[in-house]
Amino acid sequence: MRGRRDLSRPAHAAARARIYAELSGWRRAGMAACQGCGAARWLSALPTPGTAGTAIPGAGMRVAVRLWLGVPPRSVPPAPRCRCGRDADADGRHFLSACPEQSSGHVRLHHHIVHLVVEALRRTPSWGAVEAEAVVERGRGALRPDLRATHASSGAVVWADASVTAPFGPRTTAPTAASPLRAVAAEARERAKVAKYANALPGPPASHTFTPLVWEAYGRIGPATAKWLRGAMRGPALSGVRSTLLTRVSVALWRSHSRAVSLGYSRCFGIAGEDPEGGRGGST
Repeated sequence: MRGRRDLSRPAHAAARARIYAELSGWRRAGMAACQGCGAARWLSALPTPGTAGTAIPGAGMRVAVRLWLGVPPRSVPPAPRCRCGRDADADGRHFLSACPEQSSGHVRLHHHIVHLVVEALRRTPSWGAVEAEAVVERGRGALRPDLRATHASSGAVVWADASVTAPFGPRTTAPTAASPLRAVAAEARERAKVAKYANALPGPPASHTFTPLVWEAYGRIGPATAKWLRGAMRGPALSGVRSTLLTRVSVALWRSHSRAVSLGYSRCFGIAGEDPEGGRGGST
């Protein structure tokens, strides 16, 4: 018997098609990036205080909600050119992906996501040793996946590398807009991670495997990532651990976006901007 959700899908698809018909490819990609695959988890998080909590302060929440709705994050657009020398768009997406001035914030976000995954795996009894930033020796150099986890009972080792990718980059905007219910950018980054690491692992494939850990900038989870996390934290007893991890990653993404937009705008205007975490942004 078909459920209510199955019966409503054609109506939802028709409504989405009507809305998309009026949007440019750029706007379609932004709207698609908020569709499914765990993208909305941050909206259902109960706000708890502190850096480890899930609260997004007022100014940051306003920016995040405006980005989510597809409207410019500020009522006044930024100056046409960012301090990095590139064009700054009114939607603020330049600050989320293409701006080299934001690289330190992207690194902080990356390390925080890895920390959250490591913490969740260490709370899972089926996993033994969990090591962050392990080294895989190969040929002339070494690869540094973000983590290595050993299964407690079998001794099998899983290597993983995390990444956040933008669904509205030059190569991903068109396919994201064309397939709004697929995490197209995340799928592409997952394939790239597998190609880079899978054949470089030590030991036989049966005992050493690789998994990507990829999120899109607006929160969608890559399909291989979601599948592995379900298997790694399987069962009713661990569903809460997995759910908490995914929610905290989602909140971390949107906190980072709010800060990036605030700092980006301030650097375009050349004035101190309000820091969504409660301080002040830098000035030029």
